Amino acid sequence: MNLLYLTIVIPILSFLLLVCLGRNIGKGNIVVTGISTIGLLCLLMVFICIDYHVNSVPETSLIYTRFLWNWFTINDLTITVALYLDGLSLIFLIIIVFFSLVIYIFAAWYFSSSNDIYPFYAYGNLLIASIFLLILADNLFMLFVGWEGVSISCYLLIGIYYRAMRVSYSAIKWFVMTHIVDVFLLIGIFLIYCGLNTLNIREVLSLANNDLAVDSDIIFGITLMLFIGVMGRLGLFPFHLGCAQFVVAPMPSVALLQSFTTVLSGGYLILRLSSLFAMSSDIFVYMGVIAGINIIFASCISLVQNDIKRLVIYINLSQISYIFLAFMIQNWILSLNFIISYGVTSALLLLSTAILIKACNGERDINKIDCSYRNHPLLYGCFLLSAGSVSALPWVMSSFYTEGDIIWGLITANKMGLGIIALVGILLSTLSILRLIFLVFHHKRKTLPNIKVSYWIYIPLIVLAILATAIFIYLPLPIQGIIPIIDFNNHNQLALQLLLVSITILGILIAYILFYHPNPEIKEIASTPISKVLIRLWGNDWYFDKLILLLLVRPYIYIAQLIQRDPISKWMYFINWGIKKINFQIISLESGRLRWYIMSIVTGSIIILFLLILI
Repeated sequence: MNLLYLTIVIPILSFLLLVCLGRNIGKGNIVVTGISTIGLLCLLMVFICIDYHVNSVPETSLIYTRFLWNWFTINDLTITVALYLDGLSLIFLIIIVFFSLVIYIFAAWYFSSSNDIYPFYAYGNLLIASIFLLILADNLFMLFVGWEGVSISCYLLIGIYYRAMRVSYSAIKWFVMTHIVDVFLLIGIFLIYCGLNTLNIREVLSLANNDLAVDSDIIFGITLMLFIGVMGRLGLFPFHLGCAQFVVAPMPSVALLQSFTTVLSGGYLILRLSSLFAMSSDIFVYMGVIAGINIIFASCISLVQNDIKRLVIYINLSQISYIFLAFMIQNWILSLNFIISYGVTSALLLLSTAILIKACNGERDINKIDCSYRNHPLLYGCFLLSAGSVSALPWVMSSFYTEGDIIWGLITANKMGLGIIALVGILLSTLSILRLIFLVFHHKRKTLPNIKVSYWIYIPLIVLAILATAIFIYLPLPIQGIIPIIDFNNHNQLALQLLLVSITILGILIAYILFYHPNPEIKEIASTPISKVLIRLWGNDWYFDKLILLLLVRPYIYIAQLIQRDPISKWMYFINWGIKKINFQIISLESGRLRWYIMSIVTGSIIILFLLILI
């Protein structure tokens, strides 16, 4: 584990190499460089895992710190550059390396030219280095540096096709929105230092229980600021407009961004500081409210989308909410398992969508794509397994157990309202994904797949499909003593499981009636004024973008136009004009006569004495 720093150095060197030479080397060399970087990281992970296992003691978690150097010192605060590895960070490192390998292999097929693929691999390596720094940081300041590195990398990945004005605008919009929210994370870190006089993560967790009171104002302020920062990173309501900007990025970039980058960075922060969050009961109320709103909000939007990229992005966005429901019931192990399950499901759905778009020469309208399930059985099977995972297919997919346990935890915690919203979210997500499948694979359209898809590209998807099944549910994780373990009563869940089965069957039946063979009655209902209003409302993201434009953007533009006229300069002009007039009058008094000067001095002295007497 002495070579732990190489997990950051290797991708940084690869990033610099591709940025400097990417335009001058062929696509094959770029692919070899990108995949070799992940291959070296995989080999390094094997050695780290072996070393970790050899040095671990049963029923405990090994903690390893690799000090590198002191960065700077301000009074009593010393910021060190040191890497901190325990069971939790090791799990996240393995997840990142695995997903990076899958997406990098897929990207080698997806991108057709070296001008497209070299920035993807370059920015992807910068992203991997940044998130490794975030996860391995031993203090909150270095964690924030990694957090900002992830933001910059995501901005670059969104704007790969920056020559298009719309792409540049979307990348800038995401960058601005994210960094506005990052201010709250920075405030949370500042409050931690004010309350505990340290930024070292281990010291923060140990001192918080002794120096800070449970449910105190400072604890609530810290956790609220951190939670808002995580909300912005994951794109939860009302920051979903940032996630909507992913639609302009190529699909491998979207997979990197939404499958594990945003989720892992935000999820890791809360899991790492779970002991701190557990001291504030009020913050979990806010988590539940935001998660419930986001489930309904994103599910309704995905239900009416015709752009397949926007559709799958909002399906994944609604699934993210269940992570916060797991946080709310303080079942940290369940939340970690769901993060892994979500990453697999999201990557499978996004990469399957990428193959479909590529095969149809870039067509993204599901009403125009005709991809017969008979001619593309592997792609159809990948979408079916994605649908099964999104809809929590009973006893087959891992999501059935993880989402079922989350809903059961809400019910046992007397959060029946959120439990019902979670069930409704599963139903709406099932309708959205089945609408996609029925319209694309079972309806004849004009746009036919005209690009041949190699069978080997399905290998990463098959691996993800296997991992999405219930075979790998609840793997043993080395997190003893790292995050709080709370007893969870998972008995007597048969009634809930039967309810989940009923919801899945109901979703399939409704989707079949609405989208497989829609009858005239259904079309007539869809053409009613209320239906048109809802479709327009959900299709335009609940008009939230226009609300932001009205409340924030237009006032900002108005103020900018006022400043453009430089009113301060006009005020300075009047001040200068007044000074010149006064100076002219004073100069006119300079007559050169001695008695005039003596009289002015005497008069001034009398005035000063008079003022001193009054004061």
